[in-house]
Amino acid sequence: MSRAHAESVIKTIIREIVQQCAERGHAVSDTLAAFMVKSVVLDPRHGFNVDRTLTKQDVQKLEELCLDRLMEDCSPSLDTIKMQVYFDLNYSSRRK
Repeated sequence: MSRAHAESVIKTIIREIVQQCAERGHAVSDTLAAFMVKSVVLDPRHGFNVDRTLTKQDVQKLEELCLDRLMEDCSPSLDTIKMQVYFDLNYSSRRK
């Protein structure tokens, strides 16, 4: 898979996650969705292999896992991730 195609697939997954969250009444930024995708893919418990192309089942599983994590209520880990994303977006450019 070419790099451009891989990026296109990832962007599609992120858009789908953002849309599904909106349909469920939660506003999620593209950045937060992208961070969650990366977090889920890199977690070895989920069994994703970054060296091979994602199947339709992989994409569906990835989207479901991300949606489950993003829809959690009263989740300290999700709140921490949101703070990390906010910090990265607002303060990383101020570093010397």
